[in-house]
Amino acid sequence: MIDTKELRIGNVIYLNGKKTAVSSDDIAFLAKCQLMGIGCESTPVKVTEEMLNGLGFMFEFENVSNRVYSKEGINILIHHSDGLSLYNNGEKIGKSFFYMHQLQNLWFSLLGREITNP
Repeated sequence: MIDTKELRIGNVIYLNGKKTAVSSDDIAFLAKCQLMGIGCESTPVKVTEEMLNGLGFMFEFENVSNRVYSKEGINILIHHSDGLSLYNNGEKIGKSFFYMHQLQNLWFSLLGREITNP
């Protein structure tokens, strides 16, 4: 189960087996489940290269340990062993991540707007 403290309205997760953008009601429901110790089914959506392409990221290059995608001057490095990292002007932003809601949250905190399809 995903910690509701990590979620914002619009974050993409699997809720009861269905990929969905969470609503305020969903977050409240999951918070209630956590508070009561009930195992509600919520799992993160792993970021894939297909998702990055769908969000408008362009493949830049690949080396021995990384694949690099970019959008609006922001780079995402896909480390073959450590997940993904977000870079702005060569500076790493936040910690490495694996999941879509984490990318959405980093993007919003960096640019002040939601990440969207082109």
